[in-house]
Amino acid sequence: MNTSLGWVKLHRCLLDDAVCQKSAYFHLWVTLLLMATHKEHEFIFNNKIQSLKPGQLITGRKKLSTLTRIPQTTIERILNCLESGHMIGQQKFRKFRIITITKWDNFQSEQSSGPLTGQQTDSWRTTSGQYADTYKNEKNEKNEKTHRCDDLSKEGLEIQPAREANDEALARWLAEDD
Repeated sequence: MNTSLGWVKLHRCLLDDAVCQKSAYFHLWVTLLLMATHKEHEFIFNNKIQSLKPGQLITGRKKLSTLTRIPQTTIERILNCLESGHMIGQQKFRKFRIITITKWDNFQSEQSSGPLTGQQTDSWRTTSGQYADTYKNEKNEKNEKTHRCDDLSKEGLEIQPAREANDEALARWLAEDD
């Protein structure tokens, strides 16, 4: 399974979570999110076909320690803390463990846009959209009053030669590749 492809969603509400207050906890949490499978994945273990569901991963303390450079004993403490906080579930075996991100679908599904759903999301978008539109309009009016296309400021005159030099250098570089 190649975990280097794809992306995960990180919601800003994570900043309010206790896991974000300690860097080792946050580092391990993000690592778990990145390692979790995004679609069902089958593997063979003990001559049986096993499957991982979205939001699950197979790992061990040693592997997590190598990836994060957090000591193995600290990894175990953090995983137990995340489990007691109902952020993950763990199935421990002798040589590995299966970790399940408990609310994976709430935050990572393609249909979801965040922890808010339904009407809450719509009203949030409307409110934020109104704010952004109002702010943009005020800013545009201010820009129109202070800047005119035919009136270049001193800064504009200094930036223009740099832009032209940059464009020329880019053209030469592209010509060298041909």
